[in-house]
Amino acid sequence: MEKESLDAEDRASIRLAAQRLSTPYDTGSLDDHMQGWAGFVAEVEEGIDAMWAWQFDNDARARDWLHDAWPILTERVRRLRQPELDALDERFRAATAPIKPLGMTPAEMAGRPQWWLYRYPLKVTGDPADPLPAAWSPEPDRIE
Repeated sequence: MEKESLDAEDRASIRLAAQRLSTPYDTGSLDDHMQGWAGFVAEVEEGIDAMWAWQFDNDARARDWLHDAWPILTERVRRLRQPELDALDERFRAATAPIKPLGMTPAEMAGRPQWWLYRYPLKVTGDPADPLPAAWSPEPDRIE
């Protein structure tokens, strides 16, 4: 099967997403952000260092750019990239557990638009004395 190529409109939508979502600290492309999400997912699968546990929510925001870019992209770009994004999201779900915020059921949390912000890693590495957020309950496995 021949790989479907992008046309000028598709490439323009990718540039537009990058322009609209660009910040002084983030001028990355769609590919950059897909790779960033893939890298973070791989880190979570291997185990997050407990020293950086309080940074986990901020790091999970790597997925936000993709969420915000998706409506800007053409249907063809979304269709071509959705399987890759779905696979990464499934890996992230498998390597994490839902936090238990007060008053929300797991189903309510799963249905939230930014569901990745309501999860925590199943594995942590580093110093066992390093404290972890209380919302990470039950506590993740500590691995060496």
